[in-house]
Amino acid sequence: MKITFLLHDAYGSSGTVRATLALAGALADRHDVEIVSNYRTTDHPRPAPAPRVRTRALVDLRPSSRHYAGTAAQQRTPGTVCPHDPVHQGPTPPSALGEARLAAHLKDTDADVVIATRPYLTCFLAEHGRPDQLRIGQEHAARAHHPDALRDALDVAVPLLDAYVTASAADARAYRRALHSAPTRVTAIPVCTPEPCAEPSAGTSRTVVTAGRLTPAAQYDRLLDAFVKVVAVHPDWTLRVYGHGRERGRLRRRIDELALHDNVLLMGAPTPMDPEWAKGAIAVVPHRTEPSGTTLLEAMSCGVPVVSTDCDHAPREIITHGEDGLLVPAEGAVEDALADALCRLIENDTERRRMAVAARRTSVRFRPRHIAAQYDALFLDLEPELAARAGHSRLPRAARRDTGDGLPLWRRALERAGLAGLGSPVRVGCRVLPDGSLAFRTADPALAPDAWHLVLLLRDTAAAGEMVRLRLELREPGTGTSLQARLDKGSWALAEGHWAVFVQHVSGHRSRPVLAGPVETARLLDPAARRPADAGCSAWIPYPAPDGGLALRAWHRPAHAEVSSIAVGDTAIRLTGSLHGSAARAHHYRFRARLRGRHEWAFDGPCYVDPYGDFEIGIPLAAVAEHQPGGRARWDLRLSAYGGPEVRLGMLTGDLADRRDVTTFPTASYEGSEGRVTVTPCLTADHDLALVSSLASGGRSVPE
Repeated sequence: MKITFLLHDAYGSSGTVRATLALAGALADRHDVEIVSNYRTTDHPRPAPAPRVRTRALVDLRPSSRHYAGTAAQQRTPGTVCPHDPVHQGPTPPSALGEARLAAHLKDTDADVVIATRPYLTCFLAEHGRPDQLRIGQEHAARAHHPDALRDALDVAVPLLDAYVTASAADARAYRRALHSAPTRVTAIPVCTPEPCAEPSAGTSRTVVTAGRLTPAAQYDRLLDAFVKVVAVHPDWTLRVYGHGRERGRLRRRIDELALHDNVLLMGAPTPMDPEWAKGAIAVVPHRTEPSGTTLLEAMSCGVPVVSTDCDHAPREIITHGEDGLLVPAEGAVEDALADALCRLIENDTERRRMAVAARRTSVRFRPRHIAAQYDALFLDLEPELAARAGHSRLPRAARRDTGDGLPLWRRALERAGLAGLGSPVRVGCRVLPDGSLAFRTADPALAPDAWHLVLLLRDTAAAGEMVRLRLELREPGTGTSLQARLDKGSWALAEGHWAVFVQHVSGHRSRPVLAGPVETARLLDPAARRPADAGCSAWIPYPAPDGGLALRAWHRPAHAEVSSIAVGDTAIRLTGSLHGSAARAHHYRFRARLRGRHEWAFDGPCYVDPYGDFEIGIPLAAVAEHQPGGRARWDLRLSAYGGPEVRLGMLTGDLADRRDVTTFPTASYEGSEGRVTVTPCLTADHDLALVSSLASGGRSVPE
C-alpha cells in the first residue's frame, strides 16, 4: 500500500512535523510512504525522516534554489482554501502557486491513502481528493480551541472524508457530537513519540525544562511567576524555555522585571529536542491547551517526570497523577499550584526518580510501532467501503514493483551495489562523556571501518587551519556499520575557537561534509563539570551549526574568572563567580574596568577572593557615569593580580556554544552630572563579560 502524508512545511520542527515523521517511519516498515510538503524552506529536514520515507516539496522557497526569484514572486498571490487556518498568517502562508501544485499532485498521485495533517490540508483534501483513495484528516489541535469560522470549515470538509483522526478520545467525542449524521469514521489515535535519540536524563541536573510555541496560550508568563516562588526556596535551580513565538520579547522583559535573568533562559527552538529534554530533572507544561500531548510524551520518553496543567484532553489521558507526573489545576491560582508541584519534586529525590522511571514506561505505549498498528487497523476497516465505492478491490499496483520492504527496485539495486549515498553528507552524532571527552558516532553504510578519519578543523582564529584527525572504528563487534571516534579530554588540548567537523578518507583524496546528528551535552550541566579546576578552564561544547553541520566550540584558558550571577541594582552591579586555575587563585586581585579602545583603567578597586576561589565584585554605577564619554561605549572587565596574570571575566562553562541571545541581563540607570547613563552587562562573541553604557543626551561614542 502506498501512503502519502500532506504537510504544510515538512522542513520545520513543530510537534505536528515530528509526530508525522515518526509515524511515517513506522508505517514505512510495511508500506510505501511519502511525505509531500507544500513548501521547502531549508536544505535538510530536521528531524530527518526515516531512510525509507521519501520527501517531496511542491514549492521551493529556499533563497539558494535556482528558481527562487520567480517562485517568490508567484508566492505573493494568496491562496483561497480555508482562510481561517492560522497558517495563512504564518511565515509561509498558502499561495495560489502552492494550491495549484497541490491540486495537481492529488489529481495525479497513485497513493492508496492520503493523510492531511492540519485543518487547511484537510479542507484541501476534501475538495481535491479522489474517491478511489482513502482520504483521512488528522486533528493535532482540538475542536474547542479552533475559532468558530475554522470549526465551520471543518464541519463542511470532514463529512467528505473517509476518516478523521483526533489525538484524544475526548476530542473524538466532541467531533462525533458535532457531526453525528456524517458518514465519516471519527476515531481517536494518539500521537506517537519515537525512541529518544539521546541518553535518558540522569535526573541529577538542577534544571526544569519546558517547550512549546511562545504564545499567550502557553502561559509562560504564569510559569515565570511560579518560578519566582521556586527560586526563593531553591536559588540554584534554573528554568529553560524552548521555542519561538511572538511572546519572546514580552517574556524577556518579564524575566528582567522579576530579576530571574540568572535562573531563566529563553533557549530558542533546537532540533531535535531529545538531547534538551535529557538535560532536565523535571519538565513542566503550563499551557492553557495541550490537545495532542506531543510535548508531554517527548519529555516522558527521555525519563523526565512532567508537571502539567490539567488543561484539556491529552494530559489527563497520558499522565497518571502521582505515578509518572503531576497534574495541577488549569484555572485559578495556577502559579501557586505549579510552584508547589515543582518544589515537591525538587525536594523529594526519591519520588522524582520513581516518577522518571514510570514516565519512560508510560511513553512506551506511544512508540511509533504501536500507533502505526492502530492506523493499519483503520485502513483495514475502511477497505471494504473503498472497494464498494470504487467497484473493485484495492490491490497493490503492479506498476509500483515494490520490493516488499517499501523500496523501489532501482533504489535497492543501488544499495546492493554499494553506491547509494555517495557524495552526500554524513550524519554524525556527538555525546559528551562524563570526563568531558567527546564520542562521535555514525551509521553511514558508505563509510568502511578504519578507512575514514573524522577531522576537526579550526577556523576563524589566528591559528585557523589547525587540524585533528581521529580514526573512525567499529563501535563494537556485531554493530554492523556503526562507527565511532573519541576525542579524549586527557590527550588533546584544543586551541580556543570554533572547529568544523567533516570526514576524510585515509588516502586524503576524498572528503564528505558532516550533518549534525543528535548532539548530547547533558553531562556539561552536571554540577561536578562546572566546578573550578586547577588546570584552568578547558571547555569543549559540540553544537549544530546554522547550516546544519556539526561544529565544536573550544575554550582554553589557564586562568579564568567564571561569572555565575549578576545582580543589577540602583547604585551598583554586583558580580559573583569563581576563579579557574590554581595559579590564578594564588594571588590577591584587583577588579579593573576600562573603556574599549583605551589603555588606562577608568575604575580600579579591590576584589575579595576566598580560599576556594570564589569572588564578589561591586561595580559602582557612579564610577561608570563619571567616565562616560558620551553616546555609547563598551567596557572591558578584568581581574588583575600583583605580579600575576590578567584574568578575563566571562561565562564559558555549561552547554551553550553561543549564549549571547540566551543569557541577557537587565539595564541599570544612573543620573550622572552629564545626564542619565544606562549600563547593561553583556557577553562578547568569546563569552567575555563586558558593560555597554549609553548617555541619554548626545556626546561622542567610544569605538566598540
